[in-house]
Amino acid sequence: MDRLHNNLINLVTLSWSKGLGRFRSGMTEILHLVQNDSQRLVVLGVLVFAGCSKAPVAPIKTRPAIRVQTLEAQLTRAPNIVEVAGTVQARRTATIAAKITATIRAVAVQPGALVTAGQVLAQLDDRTWRAEYNRAKADYDRYHALQEKAAATPADVEAVLMRYRVAEAALSDCQLVAPFAGQVTTKSCDVGDLATPGQRLFTLAQATDFRLEVNVPERAAASVVLGQSISCVIEATSEKCAGQVDEVGPVADPATRTVLAKISLRCQKTLQSGMFGHAQLVLGERTALFVPQVAIHERGQLTYVYVAAAGKAQMRLVKSGASQLESVEILAGVQPGERLIISSEKEISDGQPISF
Repeated sequence: MDRLHNNLINLVTLSWSKGLGRFRSGMTEILHLVQNDSQRLVVLGVLVFAGCSKAPVAPIKTRPAIRVQTLEAQLTRAPNIVEVAGTVQARRTATIAAKITATIRAVAVQPGALVTAGQVLAQLDDRTWRAEYNRAKADYDRYHALQEKAAATPADVEAVLMRYRVAEAALSDCQLVAPFAGQVTTKSCDVGDLATPGQRLFTLAQATDFRLEVNVPERAAASVVLGQSISCVIEATSEKCAGQVDEVGPVADPATRTVLAKISLRCQKTLQSGMFGHAQLVLGERTALFVPQVAIHERGQLTYVYVAAAGKAQMRLVKSGASQLESVEILAGVQPGERLIISSEKEISDGQPISF
C-alpha cells in the first residue's frame, strides 16, 4: 500500500510537469500493481478525475501593431472609356506581283530584309523578252530611217514604234523592284517557280510608320472623328501610345455592324505589322469607385485589398474593373467611405493590429 501511495504522489507531480498524457499512462501501469478491489477503486477514481481535467492553455500572444497609411475610398467622376481591339498595320504596304509569264531566275531578298526604293527583289528569265525587244528595236530603227527618206508611211512607223515600246516595257518587267523604301514582310516565290501575271511574289511594308486599325461598334462610331486624339495600348510592348484618327469609314459593315477607323501611332518602342492593340474611346463620363493601384494585391486568381477596421487590417476580396492612370476601378467588395491600406512599414496579413 505504501508503494501505491508513493507512485500516486509521483504521478500527480508528473502530471504537472509532463502533461496529462504521461500521467494517464502511468496510472494504467499502476493498475497492474494493485492486488485487491479497494486499491483498484482508488486508482480508477484518480483516472476519472484526470479524464475530466483539461490541459493548461498557453496564453495567446498579441501581435504588435504595424504603422500603416490609409486612404478613404470615394466615388469620383471618370471618363467612360470603351476599349476597341484592333491590329497594327503599316501605313504604306505594297504587293509585288509579276506582270508577265516567266521563270524566276534569281531571288535577291528574304523576309525581314530592309530595302531601298528601286532595289531589285527578283529577276525573271528575260531571254525571250530580250529577243523580242531586240527585234522590235531593229524594226523601229529601220522604219525610222525610211521615214526620213519618205519611204515609209507615218502609220507604219507608229505601229512599229508601239511594238518597240511594248517590248521595252516587257523587258523591264523581268526585274521586280521595290516601289519604296521598306521591309519585305512576305516572300512567296523561289528560284525555278513560274511567275504569271497577277501572282503575288512579295509583300513590302513601310517599317517606320504604323497605324492601329480598329472596327468601332456603330453605337460608338459617332464619337470618332478625323483628327481626334485617342490613347492606344499595344499588348506586345505594354506601351500606351498617343494616337490620332487618320481615316474613318463612311459606311458601317452590315455583317459586323462596325465602322473601320485607322489611328496613326506615336510609340517609343518598335512596332511590327500584325501586333494586337486596342484603342480607348471616351464616351462621356460616369461615376465610379477608383482606388490607387498600390492598394490592390493579387495572389493567384484572387484580387484583394486590406481595409482598416477596428484597429486591424481586414483582407477583403474585390472585383476590379478598368484601369485609369494609376488607379483601378472597384466593382464590388469595397464601399465608399471605407479606408484602404495603401502602404505599411512591414508586410501585413488578415487580422494584423495596425496603427496610424
